[in-house]
Amino acid sequence: MRNPVHRSDRWRLTLAGAALAGAASLALFAQSPADSGEEVRYHLRTRIDLVVVPVTVKDGRGELVTDLKREDFQLTENNVAQPIRYFSVDPFPLSAVVLVDEALSASGQRAVRQVLPVLAGAFSPQDEVALFAFDTYPRQELEFTQEADQLRQALPRVLKEETPAAPVGLTGGPMSSGSTGPRINQAPVGPGVPILTPKPATPQKCLHDALFAAGMVLRQRERGRRRVVFIVSDGLNSRLNVHNFEETRDLLLAEGVSVYAVGVDNARFALGTTGLSDYAGATGGDVLTPKDTEALAAALARVTEQARYQYTLAYVPPRAPAAREFRRIQVRVRRSGVKLLAPEGYFAGLPLD
Repeated sequence: MRNPVHRSDRWRLTLAGAALAGAASLALFAQSPADSGEEVRYHLRTRIDLVVVPVTVKDGRGELVTDLKREDFQLTENNVAQPIRYFSVDPFPLSAVVLVDEALSASGQRAVRQVLPVLAGAFSPQDEVALFAFDTYPRQELEFTQEADQLRQALPRVLKEETPAAPVGLTGGPMSSGSTGPRINQAPVGPGVPILTPKPATPQKCLHDALFAAGMVLRQRERGRRRVVFIVSDGLNSRLNVHNFEETRDLLLAEGVSVYAVGVDNARFALGTTGLSDYAGATGGDVLTPKDTEALAAALARVTEQARYQYTLAYVPPRAPAAREFRRIQVRVRRSGVKLLAPEGYFAGLPLD
């Protein structure tokens, strides 16, 4: 097991020494790169033109595959093979947004409220985490912090406390029931006639806007960290979004943000693709749909593990165009029976506004 504190300290020393050494160090590192996460992070922070591709590989049981080498991977950009210049299996520090859907069913809220504290212990001291809740609008509950206690204290705030159930039936008006029994249009209603009660208002949640807000705060975090969103949601979405799927996906890809989703409530029974799986698939993340509370706790721990322990491939791309363009990336591995998770591509040229 690697010692993350030791590796992080060594990374900080590498960066400090490189900053003092200046341009000569850049040439040296470019000529003799090391196969380490520290080296890739160094080049990210100094803004050398690299495309960094995080890749998760899982076996048929869904377990992480961790014994692959550089030569096991093949990488193409727009169907043209690219030499893998840097390769690392070292864990990166995370800049993470935990995004919690607060418009879940009562049972979904109970389950999520019970297991959310698992997240506080799933991050390392080198990670920084912000906390958001959303329904119609996203709401930030916690600024980025590396203090697990701050996250642990903030987590209970993202889900409303349960309120007592409203009494069945109506009071007052033409459908009220008094000493003479229920009446409709002044006529008594017999025991065999059902009385309709109003349906609770459906929350008009905006999934696209919530993920867009997460992407916007992550774009401001320092380079050299892995940027991720961990979203816990039922995947339902309304037509009230300001941003659509394409806009939000493009922002996440442009900023190198991967989406890891834990689906609850309706998401567990969805057939085919959903909003959660669309975002996860496009950004190289993953979506898990646990069936019960125990599995939900395990899923929260697993998605953080997947985000941290990825293969990191980096290559020097062809010259950037004058205008902004999307370039598709495809990663293959020389091993059968495995599943690869990687971003669909990246944007070359002019940055997003």
